[in-house]
Amino acid sequence: MKTHLLIGIIVLALFSSKTNAQSATINSQIETKKSENMKQIFIDKFIVPAQSKQEFLERVNINRKFIKNLNGFIKDEAYERTDEHGNFIFMTIAIWENEAVLKKAKEAVQASYKKEGFDIAEMFARLNITMDRNIYKESAKP
Repeated sequence: MKTHLLIGIIVLALFSSKTNAQSATINSQIETKKSENMKQIFIDKFIVPAQSKQEFLERVNINRKFIKNLNGFIKDEAYERTDEHGNFIFMTIAIWENEAVLKKAKEAVQASYKKEGFDIAEMFARLNITMDRNIYKESAKP
């Protein structure tokens, strides 16, 4: 009797752990698919020396006009301030429909740079501009 009970508990435990593992895998796949379809929020923060501000803003305007015509673009916003050292701090937030369209947008921007012979790394080095770039997703609502 005890042996049958013990075997039953082991079988139940194995079945339960397999079910939990399967559930975890399924949940992970759902989360990945959900993430792929979630809006992508592309946030850039630039630190621009005061003497580089004009050329930087000219380039920003070109880029912002370009991305507004790309498939999957939802909207963008820009914010600015001057820090205690006189640097121009500029942030852009671009919202895209999902991960796939953001990837295509990045490719389109790079192709545009290549076509016009523009080298963003060279510009940033020459103007002493630093950038912090991250991609965010919408936070779950409480």
